[in-house]
Amino acid sequence: MLAQILHYATTRPKRVIATWVVLGLALSALGAWQSFNVTTDDTAQFLPKQSESAAALRYARDAFDVREGTTTVTVLLARADGGRLTSDDRAAVASITDDLPRWRPDLEPLKAESDPFGVGDRAGKLLGSAAGPVAPDGRFQLAGVQWQANTTDPVALAAYRQFRDDVADQAATHRLRAGFTGGIASVADAAKASEVRQYLASILLFAAVLGLSLLFFRGVLAAVLPLLAIVVVGGAATGLIVAAALVFGFKLDTGTPQLITVVLVGVGIDYFLFLLFRLRERLRMGEDKRTAALHAAGRIGPVIASAALAIVAAFATLGIAQFGQFRVLGPAVAISVLVMLAAGVTLMPAIAAVSGRALFWPSKRWQEEPAGGLAERLGLRIATHPGRTALAVTAVLVALAAAALGTQSNYDLGSGGPSTAASRTADEIAATLPRGASDPQPVYVRADHALSAGELAPLRRALAGVDGVGDAGEAVLTADRRGAQIDVALDDEATSAAGMAVARGPLRDTARRAAPAGTTAMVAGNAAVFADVSDAIDHDLRLIFPLAAGLIGLILVVMLRSVVAPAYLLLAVALEFAATLGASVLVFQVLGGAHGVAFTLPLVLFLFVVALGTDYNILMTARLREEMLAGRSPREAVAEAVRRVAPAIAAAGLVLATSFGTLMLEPDQGARQMGFAMAFGILLASLVVSSVLVPALTALVGHKAWWPGRMPSASRPRALARRAR
Repeated sequence: MLAQILHYATTRPKRVIATWVVLGLALSALGAWQSFNVTTDDTAQFLPKQSESAAALRYARDAFDVREGTTTVTVLLARADGGRLTSDDRAAVASITDDLPRWRPDLEPLKAESDPFGVGDRAGKLLGSAAGPVAPDGRFQLAGVQWQANTTDPVALAAYRQFRDDVADQAATHRLRAGFTGGIASVADAAKASEVRQYLASILLFAAVLGLSLLFFRGVLAAVLPLLAIVVVGGAATGLIVAAALVFGFKLDTGTPQLITVVLVGVGIDYFLFLLFRLRERLRMGEDKRTAALHAAGRIGPVIASAALAIVAAFATLGIAQFGQFRVLGPAVAISVLVMLAAGVTLMPAIAAVSGRALFWPSKRWQEEPAGGLAERLGLRIATHPGRTALAVTAVLVALAAAALGTQSNYDLGSGGPSTAASRTADEIAATLPRGASDPQPVYVRADHALSAGELAPLRRALAGVDGVGDAGEAVLTADRRGAQIDVALDDEATSAAGMAVARGPLRDTARRAAPAGTTAMVAGNAAVFADVSDAIDHDLRLIFPLAAGLIGLILVVMLRSVVAPAYLLLAVALEFAATLGASVLVFQVLGGAHGVAFTLPLVLFLFVVALGTDYNILMTARLREEMLAGRSPREAVAEAVRRVAPAIAAAGLVLATSFGTLMLEPDQGARQMGFAMAFGILLASLVVSSVLVPALTALVGHKAWWPGRMPSASRPRALARRAR
């Protein structure tokens, strides 16, 4: 089947390329048009259904009409001259607060941010407002605004900016100033502050890929055509993911599209580089461009297929995760990689068949077989001293892996971002009120009888007395008085470890114990949500790690027709993952002073590093097996395979590491950690594990690496030892 696909792609290349261009443009248009409808930054939507916070949110929607996608914007109102609020000022604050629910956006300017089908309901809705606490020094008063909107939609962000400016103007007429933080306010300000940074990151990503490709091949088309192809393939993959989300009704986290773009650029360039290095070999042998493309694709196609399926298998395991963000990330990445696999066995060979030698123009050096280079010297040294090499590399990896034992999870992923009006407003509030005042944690009470304020008073006092709670508001009853809500302000931010610990333990325990007879108390809010997310992730780590490793191992067994080589390949990538996590802990947690590493990092890092590292291992071991099948001894095969394959792996690893490294330009701490960890892990996988450790282990194991398969025996020529000296 694969051979037939490759034959068609290289004999009808123009037809294949035209088909991809049409599909890519059509699906790209779909993705750009509907992407905002399938993305969300509401972590609560990814909660396990059985968690207490999820149950509390379901109750809130039924009893208090808390609609999905609703967040709280905290409005700070203070005197423009910085003085204490007077009675007239407080009356003005009350007037502004009462007027807020009557605000409506001006839809005409929003059409500039919309699609051809109009604004519709995309602007969002202001559901209500309520006066909040006054600062202890009397210099400002807060108001809470319930805002329902998709914060990933540019129309909603533009509508919020209208609201912000209108309220600020209204406050100015009373000689007051207005500040906004939380919910869509923080998202809108962060998006504006990050525009230039994101644009720069995109430019650097493609410039780095272009520059590295020029460096490796010294050919203009070899640098440009892969990027153009990946733009088309990436658009097709994005469109398919959006279509799947629309059909099956799931949401993507806001960071998923960017992560997928980085993955597609890196993986796509990897597959192209694998093909181009092998194509160059065939062209040197004098083959015409279509024959060379067919033979190169015939050797690399199975490697690409196995590598892609390893990634798909690893991420498919996320489909059984409890945490919904992981559960949708898995199919999204799997779809993307499958699209790239389709391109790897059709579009890429077709481009090679059309371009041929023109890919490497204007350079002519590629026509000469390189001799005496770094890769050749490395291969000879590994083949001559495999035991010493394997021991040295393993010692370094174990030392780095030891640091992973101190890993702590951090849920405050937005810290370290750019200073914005929203962050400065939050800091102003936190200077006099508890840090949790701008993000209240609701405690819901469900009763089997009509409640009274007096009946709920002991619960309110008990909640206010919890260590870590700054204040508890008055109870708000439902219309039928069979439900109530008490907002709690924590001393710490909800996403901090301290805030989560309060919600998970003392706050929930107190709420259950002090709830009136015949009622059920449930804690919601971001602190409770992230506490439940933490528990779900712990469960997912224990389940997915062994399952993903088992599936990858099965693919290796099928690909290599062996059980020995897959065993030490899996051990190598496991050590590689632990070393990468340990390096991340050292850089950010130990040396950088962070509270921990991003809570999503260990699992996502495991899947990416193990799956992508397996790509390189497959490429190296496939060549090792090929050389042994050609009659070379194990050490001869190691020397030849490293000489031939290490440059391709190094080039692919540098490009992929650069691709992930651009995430370090993102403002939030979580993205920076992810970027560093991915880049470091890929470099470790390509330059150390696949190019050095795996060949060394194969030289030590010899023909037994392919057991129960059979290999032709060959004696190690003495010339090899003489060449290594």
